Amino acid sequence: MTAPTTFVDAYQILKTNAEQLENADTLDIDGLVATVEQSIQAYKVCQERISAVEQALQKTFDELPSTNAQP
Repeated sequence: MTAPTTFVDAYQILKTNAEQLENADTLDIDGLVATVEQSIQAYKVCQERISAVEQALQKTFDELPSTNAQP
């Protein structure tokens, strides 16, 4: 199992795993641990990418000139 490195790959893993769990007639207990571990790795990648984007946006907004200045 290769860990995802991009948001898109990680998101797809989460989506696929969720769909498989939702649509399963019977729960594959033997494969559940691997699915959960893969999902946790994918979640961490997504969370890291989201945090990076939030930080970049915050930095960009912090660097903008204030629009409240009186002319």
